[in-house]
Amino acid sequence: MSRTTTQSRLEVEELVFAITSVSAATAAGRGHDDLEMAAVLAEYYALVAEAVRPSEGRVVKVIGDGVLVVFPLHRASDAVKALRGVQSSANALWAAVDPRCRVQIRVGSGRVATGAMGPPGAERFDIYGTVLNDLFKRPAGDFVITPELAARLG
Repeated sequence: MSRTTTQSRLEVEELVFAITSVSAATAAGRGHDDLEMAAVLAEYYALVAEAVRPSEGRVVKVIGDGVLVVFPLHRASDAVKALRGVQSSANALWAAVDPRCRVQIRVGSGRVATGAMGPPGAERFDIYGTVLNDLFKRPAGDFVITPELAARLG
């Protein structure tokens, strides 16, 4: 596939995006069977997906206890509210696994490339961008909102 063909399937969008992670999940997993932890993760993924859907949020991908979610920019305020709800509900779920577990959320916004990405024949919706990479590199915290998004929220 040529570079031009790949680029033609992508577009630039301004989105709100969030990364969730669970502190102490790896340590908690050592004390539980893999199937048990996989069931907890499935419940966690469903909880996140259901909580963000009313705000037009969408789970882009998951890896372990990490979830990448996007929202339309015009739903920024609703996105933050939904994510705070995710954090509250997910903290209760994870506390039942191990009281050391805490859901941490980083939220930002900006222009990212969106569209079908991945190996040929297995492409799926994904996002890529410097602002997203910068969010991944921010130190984790209980609930982190980038200054750019905070300014937009007022």
